[in-house]
Amino acid sequence: MKRRGAQALVAALAAAGVRHLFSLSGNQILSIYDATIDSGIDILHTRHEAAAVHMADGWGRVTEAPGVALVTAGPGHLNTVSALYGALMAESPLVLLSGHAPRAQLGRGAFQEVDQAGAVRAVTKAAWVAERAEDLAADVTRALDIATSGRPGPVHVSLPNDLLDAPVDDHPTAASARTWGSAGAISGPPTSSALTEIAAALDAATRPLVLVGPAMARAPRWAAVRALADRTGIPALPMESPRGPNDPWLHLAAPLLAEADCVLLLGKRMDFALRFGEPPAFAATCRFYQVDWDADALATGPRVAGAWVGDPEATASRLAELAAAGRHTAWGDRVRAARAAEPADWAALRRSDRAPIHPLRVATDLAPLLGPGAVLVADGGEFGQWMQAGLQAETRLINGLGGSIGSALPMALAAKLARPRDTVLAVLGDGTFGFHALELDTAARHGLAVLAVVGNDARWNAEHQLQLQHYGPERTVGCELRPSRYDEVARALGAHGDHVARPADLAPALVRARASGLPACLNVEIEPVGAPTYGAAGRPAAH
Repeated sequence: MKRRGAQALVAALAAAGVRHLFSLSGNQILSIYDATIDSGIDILHTRHEAAAVHMADGWGRVTEAPGVALVTAGPGHLNTVSALYGALMAESPLVLLSGHAPRAQLGRGAFQEVDQAGAVRAVTKAAWVAERAEDLAADVTRALDIATSGRPGPVHVSLPNDLLDAPVDDHPTAASARTWGSAGAISGPPTSSALTEIAAALDAATRPLVLVGPAMARAPRWAAVRALADRTGIPALPMESPRGPNDPWLHLAAPLLAEADCVLLLGKRMDFALRFGEPPAFAATCRFYQVDWDADALATGPRVAGAWVGDPEATASRLAELAAAGRHTAWGDRVRAARAAEPADWAALRRSDRAPIHPLRVATDLAPLLGPGAVLVADGGEFGQWMQAGLQAETRLINGLGGSIGSALPMALAAKLARPRDTVLAVLGDGTFGFHALELDTAARHGLAVLAVVGNDARWNAEHQLQLQHYGPERTVGCELRPSRYDEVARALGAHGDHVARPADLAPALVRARASGLPACLNVEIEPVGAPTYGAAGRPAAH
């Protein structure tokens, strides 16, 4: 008995536990579409290839199982590059499968022939072109494995369509979800002497911090970090915002970074988000220790007291056993209280009845939606930063260290697919909404009742604020938008839409949106104010 390569590939995905493909169709992948029939794998058909990758990214972050995106060759594949970069910087496990020109025609000007693997190699953990139909199942298994091994991230495999159509032996696939994460994985912490050195440094410090990267900030890895913090009192903070020490989520803890005298980096590079560990973000006398999955991520320099390759999660667990219990409780309580605190003038802004509506008033009305199990998906831009500052959720997805915008709505769809019974709230600005507004059509077709709240200030406000800062109010240019009725766009796409112009109208609009049972878009007229900062070092551009 023979089957086609596409059938072998789909069988390998199914055997590995994949149940959804985030996809946009095209000539080169229709054989895979056909092979999914009766396979137990559903196709979530999107309106743009980048959205398919954003959805795979969101799935990976919410479930820690790799999301799988499927797109066609050439222009379809190239539409995914920016979304792959976002996933790479967010350390999100996903696999991108792309159709590809036939191997038999390469070098002869084949339809949509381009070096696809080369085009995405810089924004993936690994990328290659499948070479043999008989190996397609192994290619899929390898890709899933690499995506989840060590620091999670995106992996790409290009699939020549003559391989997908080729006959292969019909034998059981060896692919299994149990093999995920084994490819070159670091299985434990660094050496005992390294752990002893780190524990002694933390014990001796007066104001130590543990800072973690995006993957370590997600469950279940974050549980190990929390256990270390709970036992020792050392405060632990995720550093996954493109605004670095000016991350609005840090609140009044942001300036306290400069008071730390010892910092342990767990799965976190000493990059721009840490201002490279330099003053004024950190004191000149602060010393850094680092444990990371990858040797090339380790920092060097006179202020780096030690850096080792090891599993950061296992390191946190071992340090919880070695470090002194409760030594830093007072310092930890101070940082945690500052993180929970808000500037004094925020209370009045949360109650404000003026119009356009201040973003903090929007956050106040949204907060009751974010109970246990709820997912908050916050995009970039000024409105997104206000929402990150003003809202708290057990599960939070943000645009990430890549600093891109536009991912919130498609990521929210994937989160709703993963957690159909939970509230999924996407918050994004009007500029950001324009990137993937048509994914409300995808939401309507697939019955994914997400709630999107669009802060409409009729401008690209993040860039406008930077123009004000750097060039002055007389030299603002090119950042204006129209006060468009995005709620009407939503209704035209089969979703619920509502327009909110006054603070008193927001709560009733939320009730109507939730009662509709549909994906919903609230178009909220907001005050065009810059996002908060707390006295830390200056921030980079938000886009």
